[in-house]
Parts: sequence; C-alpha cells; structure tokens
Amino acid sequence: MKNISLKIHHKMKEFTKTYNAILQINLKNIENNYNYLKKSAPNTIIAACVKANSYGLGSNEICKVLYKKNCKDFFVATLEEALLLRKQYKYVNIYMLNGVNDLESFFEAYNSNIITVINNLNQFLILKAFFKINKKRIKCCIHFDTGMNRLGLKLKDYGDYIYPFLKNLDIKLVISHLISSEKKSVLNDNQLKLFNDIKKKFYFSNKTLFSLGNSNSIFLKNRFHFDLIRAGGFIYGLDLTKQKRSKNVLALKAKIIQIENVQKGRSIGYGAKYITKKDSLIATLAIGYADGLPRKYDGFVFYKKKKIKFVGNVSMDLSCIDVSSIQNPKINDWVEIFGDNISISVFASKCNTITYEVSSKIGLRVKRIYH
Repeated sequence: MKNISLKIHHKMKEFTKTYNAILQINLKNIENNYNYLKKSAPNTIIAACVKANSYGLGSNEICKVLYKKNCKDFFVATLEEALLLRKQYKYVNIYMLNGVNDLESFFEAYNSNIITVINNLNQFLILKAFFKINKKRIKCCIHFDTGMNRLGLKLKDYGDYIYPFLKNLDIKLVISHLISSEKKSVLNDNQLKLFNDIKKKFYFSNKTLFSLGNSNSIFLKNRFHFDLIRAGGFIYGLDLTKQKRSKNVLALKAKIIQIENVQKGRSIGYGAKYITKKDSLIATLAIGYADGLPRKYDGFVFYKKKKIKFVGNVSMDLSCIDVSSIQNPKINDWVEIFGDNISISVFASKCNTITYEVSSKIGLRVKRIYH
C-alpha cells in the first residue's frame, strides 16, 4: 500500500505545475469491479458499455484494461464512438446502441464490422435498402421496447416487417432495457415477462444471444441475466444500488490558486449570493461549471482532514471555499471535490442527480490521471 501511495504522490507532483484540476482514475478498482460482476454472473457474458468516453473516464485507457480482462463485447452509442473503438480493436464485437438513421452511415458501420442496433421501423428500412444494394446477410442487433418508451421496436412492427425478412439477417443479439434495475420493482417483472414472451413468440437462431439488463440487474435474480449483461456504471464505481458493492474508482481534485482575507459583510462570486458573516479567509479553486461543478453547488470539499464548505456561486472556471478554520492553507494545495473522503454518491446527491451524470459531465480540461 505504501508503494502505491508513493506512486500516486509522484503522479500528483508531476501534474501540479501543469494542471489545476485532475480526475484520478483507479484502474485496479476498474478490474476489481469487472471481476466482481463476472463472479456474480458466471454463466453470463459481461459486456462493457463504453459510450460517452466511458462515462467520462476516457475510453482509450478503460478499454485497454477491460480488453486485458478478456472483455470482447463493447457497447457504444454513436457511429463516431464505434469507429474510434474499431481502430483500436479489430476482433471485438462493437454494438452501436443508437443505430443509424441514414444509408451512408449504415455503409460505414457495415464496412467497419460494427453491429448496428435496430431500434425502430425507420432504421430497419435503412437496413433493407442496404440489402437491396449489397445482397448479403446483415449482422445486427434487435432492440424491443418492453416499457421504457424511449427506443425499441414495437412487437407489431417486428412481426409485420422484420420477421418476414429474417432470412436476410444475422441477428447476433436481442435486447431490451430495464426501467428500474437498481431496485426490486413490479416494472422489472413486467418487462421480464414481456421479454420472455418475445423470445418464445418469434423464431431466433440458437446462436442469437439475449440481453435484458445492465450491471444493476445482476443483483436482482438469475432470471434477469440471460446470455449477456451490458455493464457500465458499476465497472466505473458508480453503483446506483443502496448496497454499494463496487469499489471507488474516481477522485476529483482542484488546486487552490488564491487565498485572500475578506471582511465581514462582503459578497463572494456572481450575484452576491453569499455574504460573509465575519472576517473570513477565502480560497479560490481552479475549477468551475465548465469542469463539471453545478453553478449553484452547495456542498463541501475535503481539505486537511476537514470538510470545507463552498461559498458563493460557482463560475465557469473558478469556485470559492471558506478556509478560515484551516491551519496554514497554501496556494497550490489540492482539495478533494469527491473521492475517498466525500463519495461521488454524496456529491451527486448534493447536485440532485446521479453518479452517471456527474462523471460524464467532467470537462475535458480536467486532466485524467490513471493509476
């Protein structure tokens, strides 16, 4: 543990002069979380959702770790994400969740061996138009809407239009998506029943795989597992369940760039939201809403073994904390926004959101440091 701490310290020192805000990413805990899911569902493929730059963590490094752990199935949202991943990995399955909405994009996906998800009748008609030109069976994934009412085919459309075209399709995977997988719910049971009905009603090849759940669904019951789990947030330490089984992966830290005495009765930041109640020592942090902090964030940082409150509105590049209670605060000291002392779940709760949104909104000028 001492050697690990020293390595982290040296990395911190390395970036101190260059960067004012950093996101530390614990790759060992990424491995641990992925392994935990594999052990929890040993008869199911654990695929990785790496959309949105792996939820803000940086897909390049995250995919390296997961690939080394023998992950060979990846889910992205867009064609751009799929093509970037294909450049790195020639022999993995890449599923494009949003599908495509024009013929040119379908050609590009097909030529790069991307498995396109068919979410609606319009996307199927694009696939059909492609077949008229190409005359080859097409690898795809079929997404059924079982209650989310967001993306997904209706059963009638599948039966009327896609089922008669089945011989021209190589359906690798059939998916749906749970509405409330982080807890037990009758909604999950209803979706499970409909998904099983779909599996029985329509003919699928015995090579076709089925997937209903994300990582949270592993902790419901085995009947939700099917052939493949699309794991995302849990791998990255963003567990939404109350049990919090995943290990922490992230620590967001910012540097103090100014410390000033501010007299009683003075305002801090835009809009004069905060007025000092006494003479105060105010530290300015080099992190703002362009980096992922909400403008009206009303939480704490962790600094020198204390929780220190934010004061005033967060601005684009800067935010302020009251360090009056801290002995010998210094410019260039680092403070923790969230990490080992203030969990990302607590931070998200203070922001009135979920951990997934927090990580995916961390700005690109926040330097990612992998250890």
